[in-house]
Amino acid sequence: MAAKRERTQSSKKLLGAENSETRTALMDAGEKLMRDEGYAAVSSRRIAAVAGLKHQVIYYYFDTLDDLLLAVFRRSAEAGQARLREALKQEQPLRAIWEMNRDPRGNHFIREFTALANRNEVIRAEIARYALETRRTQAEAIERHLQARGVEPHISPTLISFLLAAVGRLLVNEESFGVDEVHDEANALVETVLRRFESAEPGQPTDRIFEAP
Repeated sequence: MAAKRERTQSSKKLLGAENSETRTALMDAGEKLMRDEGYAAVSSRRIAAVAGLKHQVIYYYFDTLDDLLLAVFRRSAEAGQARLREALKQEQPLRAIWEMNRDPRGNHFIREFTALANRNEVIRAEIARYALETRRTQAEAIERHLQARGVEPHISPTLISFLLAAVGRLLVNEESFGVDEVHDEANALVETVLRRFESAEPGQPTDRIFEAP
């Protein structure tokens, strides 16, 4: 029995340390390729070339290329959550949420990982977990600020978060294809909502902030 355990342990692949500079360099290279060129351009050889390493070294730190990209996504998601929490400390959390969802680079990065998720269940689950965590964090911040102002909107803070994300990302995605029909009108509508919210003073009840002009 002991011999069997020994064989199992000795056959297990030993990976490099997670705090290794080489591991970080590989993740940096993978993230750069995903952001600059997209998922289709990513390979172990490309990542290694950008990092200035031999491509075999990837498999000392990661079982597969997808494991490396999963680590890249998790690191980026954690950094994004930290930025979000800081942004939501501002006086106008709705505008902070809107501006984050209108960031072209962030949207492009998520799109590329979504393409990868079509064939990778683990990454698909990680994207879903991150999306839900982000929405809940945003909804909680929106609710706090609405309550402080005595605002009782017709829709829930969670739906407000969803709509800001949906509209913002759709605008960015269409703009990347050169499509801008109705974009001015959509941006004007959101700006009207944001200004109404920003002009509402603490304790001043209003239920018209989220109505169309």
